[in-house]
Amino acid sequence: MSKLKAFFGYGLAVLALPLVLATFVGEGFWSQTLVGATGLTVSPWYTGDVVARTVEHTGYEIRIHRPVFLALIGEAPDGFIQVDWAPAADLPPHVAEDVDYNGDGHADFRVELDTQTGQAVLTPLSPLVTGLRGTYRLKDAWAVRVNLLNGK
Repeated sequence: MSKLKAFFGYGLAVLALPLVLATFVGEGFWSQTLVGATGLTVSPWYTGDVVARTVEHTGYEIRIHRPVFLALIGEAPDGFIQVDWAPAADLPPHVAEDVDYNGDGHADFRVELDTQTGQAVLTPLSPLVTGLRGTYRLKDAWAVRVNLLNGK
C-alpha cells in the first residue's frame, strides 16, 4: 500500500511540474488576463490619466493628458495635469512649450525642460496654474506634472 501511495504522490508531483513552470513563465500573461477580466484600471494619480491631445513636432511629440482632480467623493479642489515629451532619445537638449491644457485656444502655462538634467521651469499663464509638481523620466519620455486648481 505504501508503494502505491508513493507512486501516486510522485506521479502527481511530475504532472504538477508543467503547471508550476507555466505559472511562473506566464506570470505577466496571467496577471494581465486576470486584471483585464475584472475591469480594474491603474489610478490616474499614478498614470497621469489618459492622453487628451497630442502635439506633433519634428522628431518628437508632446502628449497632454487629461487633468486629474480625483477625490474619494466627487472632485478635489486641486489636482494636476501631466505633459509628456516622447521619445526621449529624439528630444533636443532644451525644449520649451506653451501648453493649452483645457483647449480654449489660450496657453495656460509655459514649460522649459532641460532634457539633460531633468530640470524644468514653469511659467503660469493662467490663475488656475499653481506650480510645478515634478519632473519625471519615464521609460521612453520626459514628463512634468503641473499643479492646477479645479476651475469648476
